[in-house]
Amino acid sequence: MIKKLSYRTALLCGCIGALLTLIGDILIGANPACNITTGVAMLDMFVGAAKNSDLRMAIGGLIGAIGIPITGIGYMQIYRHFKDHKGIMPKVYQISTFAYMTLAGAGVHLPCAVIPMLYEWIAGTDEQLAIQVAEKYANYFMMPLMVIFGCLLLAALVYQTIIILKGKTSFSKRAALYNMAIGVVISYILAAVIGDNIIGNAIGTGAISIGHLYMFMMFMIDRPKD
Repeated sequence: MIKKLSYRTALLCGCIGALLTLIGDILIGANPACNITTGVAMLDMFVGAAKNSDLRMAIGGLIGAIGIPITGIGYMQIYRHFKDHKGIMPKVYQISTFAYMTLAGAGVHLPCAVIPMLYEWIAGTDEQLAIQVAEKYANYFMMPLMVIFGCLLLAALVYQTIIILKGKTSFSKRAALYNMAIGVVISYILAAVIGDNIIGNAIGTGAISIGHLYMFMMFMIDRPKD
């Protein structure tokens, strides 16, 4: 079914998926500065979201979990324009796309909403227990999947850049600059400059989604040669 989509339609699906995920990111992460510390560095980034309403967090988590698999359609379209499918790296690219579509939504994005909710629900009774539950949930469920899909996605993006620069795709070599990582880095820099506030935290939380929007929009504008 996806193979029947036109070039533009498939990349538009990628943009729509990234936009949905960005909305979910903003609902979860667009929070004012928070000076509360839990004593666990990994959990401190979630504490600011703990005061959000349950409905807001649930919608943010679910929208992102839906948007991420749709985003993967854009990667599948880019892969179709690779001319060299020999060796292990094309397989890694395919596996990375599959891992992103299946693991990143329910396995990483959704827990980013669940963890602050767990913390908030329990903290009113026992803050230390809330920290322990949230930390264990993150360590046992979110972090392993984040490491797996993160490493695979990084490998895919490196391969995408290399194969474009080698001229083994239908894209011009300048398309090597249409890499999601560039959008992510720029987003993090911008978030750091803006600082710890609603806008800065929203941009920082949505960096990956912004990177995907940048990549797919650039590939839509600069169409392949054939």
